[in-house]
Order: sequence, then structure tokens, then C-alpha cells
Amino acid sequence: MKKHLRLTPVLLLAAFLAGCQGPCDSIESLTGPSLTSGTADFTTYVSAGTSISAGYQSGGIVDRHQVRSFPAIFAGQVGKTVLQNGQGDFTFPSMGADGFPALMAIKSFTPLIVNNTGRTLGYPAANYTQATPFHNMGVPGSIALDFADTSRYHATPDPNMFSVVARYRGTVAQQVLGQGPTFISYEYGANEVLGNATTGGVTPLFPSASYAALLTGHMNAIHGTLPNTKLALFTVPDVASIPFCTTFKPFTVSLSTGAVVALHGKDGTGAEVDLSPNDLVLLTAKDSLAIGTGIPVGAYNYLNPAAPGNGRPLANHQVLDVAEQLAVRTTATDMNAAIDSVALRPWIVKVDMAGMLSDIATNGYTIGSTHYTSAYITGGLFSLDGVHPNDLAHAILANGMIDAVNARFGAGIPRANVMEYASGTSASLRPATGENPLEGMTVEGLDAVVQMLSRGRR
Repeated sequence: MKKHLRLTPVLLLAAFLAGCQGPCDSIESLTGPSLTSGTADFTTYVSAGTSISAGYQSGGIVDRHQVRSFPAIFAGQVGKTVLQNGQGDFTFPSMGADGFPALMAIKSFTPLIVNNTGRTLGYPAANYTQATPFHNMGVPGSIALDFADTSRYHATPDPNMFSVVARYRGTVAQQVLGQGPTFISYEYGANEVLGNATTGGVTPLFPSASYAALLTGHMNAIHGTLPNTKLALFTVPDVASIPFCTTFKPFTVSLSTGAVVALHGKDGTGAEVDLSPNDLVLLTAKDSLAIGTGIPVGAYNYLNPAAPGNGRPLANHQVLDVAEQLAVRTTATDMNAAIDSVALRPWIVKVDMAGMLSDIATNGYTIGSTHYTSAYITGGLFSLDGVHPNDLAHAILANGMIDAVNARFGAGIPRANVMEYASGTSASLRPATGENPLEGMTVEGLDAVVQMLSRGRR
């Protein structure tokens, strides 16, 4: 008898729902929001951009992260089938094994060792020979010039990233537009400033006026070819705020007095200087710091306490000083002003990646009781190369794109569940703790980090 009494409410609810009409339809929301497109059309979505769009992480591209790039996440949220083998409704050049180049891994926390030793180099896998262009045409290392100009595609020894993505089949623009996309994402600009930042101002900045001209020309060409296509345009992030630039401090303490002392460096003229509290010591300084270079005699070596400071200065290319930071940020600001201008067109929506990453750098991101930050290794939002967002950060970027598209075009794209991405990378295995992850790191520990990133490639 008690068993029948417990079932009665369920049977009554079923009977009620069977005859429910009108306002009762809202109960359907229990199954989750449905996709609506508003004035946009997501029938064919194609992405063009840099390594961020490609899903590059921890020094390379690999299928398990490519399928979690922000374009892939967005594609999934608009109803596309996204498969790790790169096939499905949203294709990408799936990279097998441990990636191309092989991704770095944390080999030890104490001491912290990060490298790709012993990992298997991957090559394009299942769908490299597919007859049609990929839907994700993000190319690591690319700049806006490369969207419609092949002059830089194969300037480096093959195989390179253009060979993997563009496959000698014409420009990125030709392959994007040739698919007749109804929706495009366009993410260029970071590499125009990244090389300068990661070489301490040595690599020239790409002129912001040239970027503006390219951007305007590309938008005109896209709209002229596909007048009904909508486009999501991403802003240029502040590359001086990434872990590659912010991990090492420009000061330490005296072993005898405990007083704060500045690290030694060189300016652009070669003169030795004390670093200011706002100068940025780059990850490329790791070998020097590990043997005491840059650290005053008698001061604490926060990277390798066993090697006392030798008093020799860091090189100019190992430090991004205040003036150089200003130049990087001014160029990015000017580029974003050009983006703001073209984004006024009714078929374009601006996605403020710069704002999202700036907020992460300032405030971090909290999921439940776990607070993530942009700190190198321990923060859980950047991959092991110190430059590229990890899976969780890609989900955050994808939701920012979804929010912007929904607001601009009256669409109803459901947001991604970030919890599904919070443990998808090595970095998120250790959320923010407030500890110094670099203390005790061996010289070898950062070799793989610097090998790729010191070339200024994204």
C-alpha cells in the first residue's frame, strides 16, 4: 500500500502534463534552452585566425585540444557535430599522437620540470586529405596579412602550420569564402604585437595603420562576396599581460638585510641599468636567472636558490621595459580602434577577447569553490607555454562569443558548460595556490617553453 502511495504524485504529474496547454509549455525549459538564430544563419560556420582559433596549447596543436578550441565549442553550441578526429560538421586538421610540435607536459612539481622530452611528434591524421577546405582555418603564427596573401605561407621549412592548414590550396581567404559560409569568425592581430613583446622590443611591431587597412579591405571583400553572411570580429589582447611576460619579478631581496633590491639588466643602448618595479622579465631569461645572472651579488635567487646572484645583467631582449610595454599596448589600442570602427557595420559583431583576457588577468575566474587565475602553471587558465589559453579559458572565450552574437543578432545560442572544460589540461590539475611555482625549477624545466615562444609565434 505504501508503494502505491509513493507513486501517486508521479502518476498525477504525468496525467497533468499530458493535458497541459498554454502557459504550461514553459515546463519544456527543463530540457534546456533550444537554439534560435535570430537574424544570423549558422548553416555553415567557418573560422579564420591565429593559433588561438586553431586551439594551439602548450607548444603545439593536438586533436584533444583542437576539439576544445573556442571555434569548435561555438560550432557545437550552434548544433554542429564536432569530432576529435577532425571530421563531422565542423572540420579541422586533426593532429594525432602528442601534437605538432609535441606538447609539453609537467614532469615534476618538486622541482617543477616542464618539457616535451619523450613525447611522440604528431602529424596530420585522419582528414588531412579531405577534398574540401577545413571549417577551422586558424593558422598558428599567422597575421592579418596572411588572410589573403601567401607570401609568408611557406617561408619556413616544411612541414609548417600553413602546410598543415592551408595545404597549398590557395589563400586562407579563398578557402574560407569558397565554402560559402553563412557565419565567419575573424581573429587576427595578436601576432602583430606578440613577437615584439616576447623579444623585449627587438622584433618590430606591425604598423597599426597597415593592420587597419588590411582589416578594412578584408571586411569589404567578405561582404562584397557574401553580402548576407554575418561575422564575429575579435579584438586584440594585451600580450604584455600573459604569463610569458609576468611570471618573473624584476626585483628580489637581499640575503643579509631582507631589503628589496632590483634585478640588473641592459637598456636598448647596451648600458647596464637597474630594472624598475614595472619592467617585465620574460621567460626567455630562465637560463640566465638559473645561474644568478640578473640577480645582484648577495641577493636571493628566487628561481634557483642554490646559485647566488653573480651581478651580471640580463640582456635587453630578456626584459620588456615600461617604454616597450607602452609601445605594444599603444599599437594594440590603435588596432582595436580600427576594429571598433568596422564593427559598426550591421553584419559584424565585435567579440571583446581583449576585455575577457584582461578581466581574467585582473580578477581571475571562479567556478564553484575554485578560483582560477592567469598565473603560470598554478593559475589553471593558461597552457604550459605561458602564452595560449587552455581548454577552460577557451570555453570562457566561446561563451563571450555566444553572448556577443546573441545580443547583436537576436540569436538564442545556449552557453557552453564551463565545468566540462575545467579539468581538460595539465595546467588545471593544479589551481591557483598562491605559491611560487618557479622556485627550485631546473634550467631544463623551461627549455621547451622558451624554444617555441621566444620566436614570437602564436
